[in-house]
Amino acid sequence: MTTAPSPARALLQRYATSAPRYTSYPTAVDWSKDFDPTCYGDLLRTAATSAELLSLYVHLPYCAELCLFCGCNVVVSRSRDRADRYLDALEREVEFVAASGIGQRTVSQYHWGGGTPTQIKLDQMKRVHAAIAKAFHFAPDAEIAIEVDPRVTTKDQIQWLAETGFNRVSMGVQDFEPDVQKAIKRVQSEAQTRAVIDAARQFGIGSVNIDLIYGLPFQTLAGFERTVQRVLDIRPERVALFHYAHVPWMKKHQTALDLEAVPSSDAKLTIFLRALEMFQAAGYAYIGLDHFALPDDELARAKDDGILQRNFMGYTTRRGGDMISLGMSSIGEVAGAFAQNAHTEAEYLRLVKERGYATFRGHQQSAEDRLRRDVILGLMCNLVLDTRAVGALHGIDFDQHFALELEELKPLQADGLVELNPGSIRVTPLGQLFLRNVALPFDAYYRARQAKGGDGQRTFSRTL
Repeated sequence: MTTAPSPARALLQRYATSAPRYTSYPTAVDWSKDFDPTCYGDLLRTAATSAELLSLYVHLPYCAELCLFCGCNVVVSRSRDRADRYLDALEREVEFVAASGIGQRTVSQYHWGGGTPTQIKLDQMKRVHAAIAKAFHFAPDAEIAIEVDPRVTTKDQIQWLAETGFNRVSMGVQDFEPDVQKAIKRVQSEAQTRAVIDAARQFGIGSVNIDLIYGLPFQTLAGFERTVQRVLDIRPERVALFHYAHVPWMKKHQTALDLEAVPSSDAKLTIFLRALEMFQAAGYAYIGLDHFALPDDELARAKDDGILQRNFMGYTTRRGGDMISLGMSSIGEVAGAFAQNAHTEAEYLRLVKERGYATFRGHQQSAEDRLRRDVILGLMCNLVLDTRAVGALHGIDFDQHFALELEELKPLQADGLVELNPGSIRVTPLGQLFLRNVALPFDAYYRARQAKGGDGQRTFSRTL
């Protein structure tokens, strides 16, 4: 395999580290230990008084089999009865949340994730949506999205999704090469993938997203080029090109992957840069950390307008002021606090049966948390930060408050990753490849962990 071109290759060893992906700040590992999960009802009632738009996430954890690369919270089961028991609990949780009055707020973003939401049967999918539709109402232009697995998704399911108002589908491909698929236990043909996408387009679902992963066993530059070309032939509206997150201390099944066959850091960077080149040559805009979108897609337009946003669902244009998350392990953000449900199916079912909700931990954000969140997410989303505006919003002198952080960015400026100007921080095209590194100096919790001797190696995934 050829090596990655300079200057990115020259910086690889310096900036290849372990760091958060910053779908939130602070990250879950840094949440305070004294959060009282029984305050969730009070948080909901407080949030119910807001007039801001709302985001809504539903976690449906079931999968027919376990992919070895997976980092999601899933339950491997094909049992209809088991799914029905879960839906019983989900309906009870929806009722508890709705009783706070928060359902009167308008939902701008609604997403089903998993797991594989289309692993459950069509009548069960209808049951989930009926419970949600009874408790919440949606903006006319709401983003209504679902993750699907082409191996189990039926044309009838896609037709119902379209008729119900779902306007975006997202599906994993990871890699079309047979030896890679076999190694990760995710054998999925291009024909299966195209069948679902063709059905989505036939029934009027206007946005299709395909997920790819680089850094998997047996991937090569030539093989991934073939995968990217096949994706370009399909021409989805969006593509997410994720770096494989190897976290076996959290996901023990990942130990079954053949790490001897994983590309080196240099080879992974080469693969990513070549994919970047191919997507941009085909007209896709490179967005944030690892996303691509066609120029007329609202994600690309938001990036151009500097209004891109980010939450636990990833990059979005419709982030609500609060996010209600339902189902096991889901994480919401309500009234200035993060709240997470129980991780396991059994504990989720038990807690919902006992009290109507399954919150087991969380974090009340401080003023400093909110300030640093705005800085980090501003850089992660829009690649430029108006430091005077941030300072005015939070009542601080930005340069004085972040004097240490700005000093730590100077080596990155010298390496061509950022531009430090009076009143702004701008991430360069080269710096976009190392975006998590640009955000790190503003992470006070990461700094505190380093001061205690931690380096994040057993906490976060590798940046490259």
